[in-house]
Order: sequence, then structure tokens, then C-alpha cells
Amino acid sequence: MLLEVTELDVKYGKAKALEGLSLHVEEGEIVSIVGANGAGKTTLLRTISGLKRPAGGEIRLRGQRIDSLPAHRIVRLGIVQIPYGRMLFAPMTVLDNLKTGA
Repeated sequence: MLLEVTELDVKYGKAKALEGLSLHVEEGEIVSIVGANGAGKTTLLRTISGLKRPAGGEIRLRGQRIDSLPAHRIVRLGIVQIPYGRMLFAPMTVLDNLKTGA
């Protein structure tokens, strides 16, 4: 198992942003996260990346629990976020954009 999210709960103050979310990503698998605005897509990715702390549940990368690690350590393990649609690095190739994230 490459990435495993189990019973993830995330809150902003008293408001629940995610409740009981679970997903599994196998090595080589491509997964899309789709939903309406406010559905929790960005919150999920921020939590996996260590930018937001979960209120409950677990996140594991290759079996190692990462939900309490700081973001810079999670990046070293191979999880990065690449901005979309903002044209921040438009002159760069896709490969160069990926290298920047790494």
C-alpha cells in the first residue's frame, strides 16, 4: 500500500471539514479527488501534506504513519503539492514543474 488514509477527521475550529474519510492508493495507481466547492478536497490534500493536522484518524505512507510529521519531513518522503491553473510556472515544462516540487 503506497498511501492509506483511515477514518480521517479534520476540523476548522468546531466545524467538521472531513469526517471518517478513508482511501487507499496502491503503487502505480492514479486516483482523482472530485467534489463540489467546499467538499473538502483541498483540506484532504493539505492534511496529507502535513499543512493541516487531523483531529482523528491516520495517514500512512508505505506503512509509516505520517499524520504527526511536519510538512518538510513529509516532502522528504515524497509527497508534494504542485499548484494548478495559476500559471505560476507557465514557461517551464511539465518535467521542470515536477522537479521544482521535488
